[in-house]
Amino acid sequence: MRRTLPTLRHLRDKEARHLVKEFTEKFPSAGEVLGSARNVEELLIDGNAALFFDGRPLILRTNAGLIPSLRFDEVVNTLSKVVVDMGAVAHVANGAHIMRPGIREIRGTFARAQLVAIVDEKFGKNVALGIADMDSESMRSASKGRVVTNVHYAGDKLWNSFTAVKPT
Repeated sequence: MRRTLPTLRHLRDKEARHLVKEFTEKFPSAGEVLGSARNVEELLIDGNAALFFDGRPLILRTNAGLIPSLRFDEVVNTLSKVVVDMGAVAHVANGAHIMRPGIREIRGTFARAQLVAIVDEKFGKNVALGIADMDSESMRSASKGRVVTNVHYAGDKLWNSFTAVKPT
């Protein structure tokens, strides 16, 4: 059986402007990169979407709303960080949620339901993005349980779609 590559849909200018406006309201640091893009395309994957700006997969539309992809360094690097031990990295990279015992450090201050970057302790590499199940102070004082819901990780279907398509 022959496998077909996913196809990209070009967004009209009005759609792209609306998308950029909505995203930059949440993540102002994205404005310069997104505002200068000439070509915006959408790739649908299992009810979610990856949005490519001039060939770069920068925004994801998921159940969690519009979030940056792990490849959107200009935004991801501005997020608060939850640093996990190396034993947790393999689980997180398979979609597991972040449990309090696996956390080594919490960098920054954030509210419940805010997007945070999940970083490995050895290399400081962003391995996932998650929605905080509690604010940073509560997370620091917690000793067990799930504290971050994993919403995007290196190796998920959206991540893998980035290399499966050739942007136009």
